Formats: sequence, C-alpha cells, structure tokens
Amino acid sequence: MFGGRKEVFKQVENADVSTLIGEGCSFEGNLNLSTATRIDGRVKGNIRSEGMLIIGESGRVEGDIQCTEILIHGTVEGNVDAQRIELRKGATLNGDVRADVFVIEEGAVYNGHCSMGGTTIPETSEIKLPD
Repeated sequence: MFGGRKEVFKQVENADVSTLIGEGCSFEGNLNLSTATRIDGRVKGNIRSEGMLIIGESGRVEGDIQCTEILIHGTVEGNVDAQRIELRKGATLNGDVRADVFVIEEGAVYNGHCSMGGTTIPETSEIKLPD
C-alpha cells in the first residue's frame, strides 16, 4: 500500500517547504498548520498539521503532534498521532505513538507505547455488582 511512499518522503524532504521554523528560533504556543513545514528550531506546544511535518536535526518539539505524515531527524518529547511516522538515524522520540506505518531507522531512539492500525472501540460487558 505504501510501496512508493519512501520515494515521496525523499522528494518532500528535499523540496522547499512552505513554513520553516529555523535553527536558533523558538516558538511557544500551539501551531495549526496546513502546508508542508520544517522545524529546525524549538517549539514548545502542541502541533496539528494537515501537511507533511519534518523535524530537522537541530529541531526540538515539546508537545503532542497530530499530523498526516512526519519525518523526525531531531527530538520530540510528546505523543505523536499520524498515518505515517519515520524516525531517522539520530532522532529521539519520547512519547506514545499511534500510526498506520511506523518506521524506525537504525540509530534512532524511541521510548513509549505504540499502537498501529485502525483504532477499535473495546466491547463493554455488563458488570454485576453484589447485592
């Protein structure tokens, strides 16, 4: 299903992005993004993105991330919810992950719980209390 996705990631990674938080910049607050974004600076807050999100080698995010696709070279301290997540060599992700596809390259660090595929609602059973 995602056979050609690796090539698409390489193209997006090397392409110009619409939004850039550069190295040496810091931002505190929640971000709502609709275009491809690269973060090489620091973001403290939650991120919601409809486009590709790239965390560069010097990038650091402290907060939860919800996006379609994310490519992490830097550090993320928070939970990530995405269709596709890639951790590249040198990346660190400390937080829980929910994804359809989760790729961890050798040399990346991941600490957290992972849930893959569609989420299901657990069936509830009737609980009988003693009289």
